[in-house]
Amino acid sequence: MIYKIFVFFLFSLFLYAKPISFENDVKPILDNRCVVCHSCYNSPCQTKFSSFEGITRGGTKTAIYENRIKPIEPTRLFVDALDEKEWRDKGFYSITKPLDENNTSIMSLFLEQKQKFPISKGDYAPEIDDLTCPKDLDELEKYLEEKPYHGMPYGFPALSKNEHKIITKWLKNGSIDDRKKDLEQPKELKVLEEFLNKKDMKHKISARYFYEHLFLAHIKFSSSNDFYQIQRSYDKEGKNPVSTRLPYDDPKKKFYYTFRKISSTIVHKTHMVYEIDDKKIKRYKELFIDKKWFPTQNISYEPKIASNALIAFNQIPSESRYQFLLDDIHYFIMTFIRGPVCKGQIALNVINDHFWIAFKDPKYDETILNNKFLKENASNLSLPNKYGADTPLVKSFNFIKYDNETIEYYENKNKIYKNKSLNLESIWKGNKVNKEDNDAILTIYRHFDSASVHKGALGNMPRTMWIIDYPLLERLYYSLVAGFDVFGNTQHKVLVRKYMDRLRIEGESNFLEYLPKNSRQEFFDSWYQGFLAKYFVTYTPSSNETSINYKTKNHKEEFIEKILAYTNTKKDKINFIEEKYLETPILDKYSNKKDIEQALKKLTLVDNLKKYKEFSSTNFNLLYIRFKLKTQDLIYTAVINRWHDNVAFMFEEDERLDKNKDNINIIEGFIGSYPNYFVVVEEDEISEFFNILLNYNENEENLKKFFIRRSDKNFWETFDWFQNKFYEINPSRAGLFDLNRYYHKSFN
Repeated sequence: MIYKIFVFFLFSLFLYAKPISFENDVKPILDNRCVVCHSCYNSPCQTKFSSFEGITRGGTKTAIYENRIKPIEPTRLFVDALDEKEWRDKGFYSITKPLDENNTSIMSLFLEQKQKFPISKGDYAPEIDDLTCPKDLDELEKYLEEKPYHGMPYGFPALSKNEHKIITKWLKNGSIDDRKKDLEQPKELKVLEEFLNKKDMKHKISARYFYEHLFLAHIKFSSSNDFYQIQRSYDKEGKNPVSTRLPYDDPKKKFYYTFRKISSTIVHKTHMVYEIDDKKIKRYKELFIDKKWFPTQNISYEPKIASNALIAFNQIPSESRYQFLLDDIHYFIMTFIRGPVCKGQIALNVINDHFWIAFKDPKYDETILNNKFLKENASNLSLPNKYGADTPLVKSFNFIKYDNETIEYYENKNKIYKNKSLNLESIWKGNKVNKEDNDAILTIYRHFDSASVHKGALGNMPRTMWIIDYPLLERLYYSLVAGFDVFGNTQHKVLVRKYMDRLRIEGESNFLEYLPKNSRQEFFDSWYQGFLAKYFVTYTPSSNETSINYKTKNHKEEFIEKILAYTNTKKDKINFIEEKYLETPILDKYSNKKDIEQALKKLTLVDNLKKYKEFSSTNFNLLYIRFKLKTQDLIYTAVINRWHDNVAFMFEEDERLDKNKDNINIIEGFIGSYPNYFVVVEEDEISEFFNILLNYNENEENLKKFFIRRSDKNFWETFDWFQNKFYEINPSRAGLFDLNRYYHKSFN
């Protein structure tokens, strides 16, 4: 014991003797203990610890996610202000500057409070809790006096003594930045910059199209391990970025396309990777430059034109644009799901919790094969983002206009498909046909106010499915990504949400067109249950008949099975229940993957999930499970999909839920970015674990053994293991998980 105390004393002397490095000592602690809650627009008080610049910026009392009549000024790091003074002018306060003669700061006092009161008591939901955001010593002392258990990390165990000393010393020494500047650039970056900045009109229009579709991308060049972001800059070096609200807004003067190296810590919820190599750059040339089209004018920045790519870029052949999007379709669908927002119940309650997407093959997409169709329907394809961030109140309730346009557009599209063979050949087969990671079918999971997209047909047979063609794909992107302003007023967000109803139904309608015409309305009505739903949705089925030969009356399921076979997409081995499936009994002992997955399959059956209805909630639908076998570790994600009678309204979502129809999907690996629970099961206890779940009697004590509470003394050790495993499985596409939505309660 004396020896341990002596060693600790020597270590403490050494720690305080050597200089503390932000890069080597401080940043690793911040990444794994602070960034997990402070990294995006949903960060409490907008404090972002994912970069030195974010720490320097500090905090603000202005909340991004709140209802407002007028838009607020954007506060994007590296864009809207470039130094500390500019952020102070925008109302941000320092969290690292000394507040008194003891050289303490807001950050150090929050950390010290957790050391004094390390136990987490009560509920913790940082995105909705009243956190006050104290900007000075008086406000902070009053806040902590009222809420002594609200030190940092918020609602989780305190930093270790060593971690706390490192951060404290760095703060007291002036929070110095010792990062080294890396000036080396990938070779493909220079080639692409040259390509994008060519002065002829064909290159200029194409470059604008690339930028508006890739401005959110974390670009990975093949010759580098770093990530880059494309930007418009008033100088060739990229030091003076254009800071318009939206990517298609007028920069007012001459600019250049440049690439900024991403220095912030990569967090998974915003990590959307887009890979570029020499082959990809040649593909751009093939699709956009070598194609025969003759631009006659530059594109206007007038919002009515610029906000809609179908109008703005009509000089570029539509088949080139569609193929460009399909080449990286997983990325583009991901931007709809994870795009410019880090959370958004209002944005996401427009979709079901689980569904699949397929795409129209360009060779059979009549909307682009008919050269006049898109131009003649331009007014029917208008987007609500043309009104901008300050949408007038009257416009946000102008739903009838869009309903009338919708009906006319459906009728016109139905005409061009008349007498056309609507068969399986018109379904796109993906970029990697016959390979495991093909993207012909994508799976969407909604996790309350976040969502994720995955290659392949994950989960059980979905209740709904979309088929996306080119005009739908482009409008989804410009409505939800390029034209969505997270800093905009509530009217803007309401109008975008309502318009998304139209786009969802359009995708579902494209799917229903492949079913026998007499069954379409019945299937559609089954997706929109409830008296009011029938009056708030616009569906216009055609009288066109499909050329697919159906052998059963289960048309939806049969067609989905045909798509899976045609695209050679494998069924989910755990969650897809075949008619011949027979339940297996729980074994006394588990030591291999096959047996464990048989038991997991049993858990996915609806009858077995009924015991857990009280847990199916906004804060309990994404669990990461670790099975600790003696020979290996197995990782699975349990996703609880909540049943909605319909998703036709943005309000009163709870009124349209039916817990008796919820289901659970258990997927190998990691799903989503916001775990609600970590579950750890030792090999010798796997049988006990399954038996507890299948025979659950509301005794929470049994669950405590496996479910890691936020107050667990080993919480950080558990988190680190799951996080490191994520990096190990997929190093280039992994990022830090977000703990803002970890289950807010501990078991009693």
